[in-house]
Amino acid sequence: MAPHLIIALDFHDAGAALRTVKSIGDAGVFYKVGLELFISGGYKILPKLTGMGKKVFLDLKIHDIPNTAAKAALSSLDYGADIINLHTQGGREMMMRSAEALTEICAKKGIPKPLLIGVTLLTSLDEGYLREYKVSCASSDDYVLHLAGMAKEAGLDGVVSSARETVAIKNALGKDFITITPGVRLTGSDNHDQKRVVTPEDAARIGTDYIVMGRPITGSDNPKEVTQKVLAALQYNKTL
Repeated sequence: MAPHLIIALDFHDAGAALRTVKSIGDAGVFYKVGLELFISGGYKILPKLTGMGKKVFLDLKIHDIPNTAAKAALSSLDYGADIINLHTQGGREMMMRSAEALTEICAKKGIPKPLLIGVTLLTSLDEGYLREYKVSCASSDDYVLHLAGMAKEAGLDGVVSSARETVAIKNALGKDFITITPGVRLTGSDNHDQKRVVTPEDAARIGTDYIVMGRPITGSDNPKEVTQKVLAALQYNKTL
């Protein structure tokens, strides 16, 4: 299967975000609601998105003590999100408690469990971060693979990582361990604040499960047209 497309709604205004979603139409994509939109009042957009039949990635990167993180993960169920995430650097117990709490409550209520995904190393960071924070891993790739292994052991469904780590993660942890790839940019577009980026074609070829794209789509004059181009590129290049 081709990777799923997640469109990042990186807006301050919920109205602008909804207009973009409506302009894209019925494309089978996910929509990511992150900190900026959520904190600015965008939590109101979540029931509107799910009410429109849209699939949602609630990207709040939970990172706290285990009990608080688990309760935050459970609270996310109120929004009907299909994917939620937390920071793997919050520790093994934090991840385990969150995964166990979600599994238990969803089973008890008879509702689908959202994918619980671990954030490894933000794509705005590279080896300079490892040196500054005195992380002993030799490279960012090694560090991401280490964090991904901890996430799987803790019961998470997958991780967020750059595409350049995807092959190593799949080889080490199995094809069923999900990878979500942010920092995806169209050929020739501005990388903005991302350092570890790839194109949709690259992401499809290396076998990631989801890609995240924001400004190249939402900042374009025709978001629907760009979305269709990205989806076509993912389908074509998956077969190469």
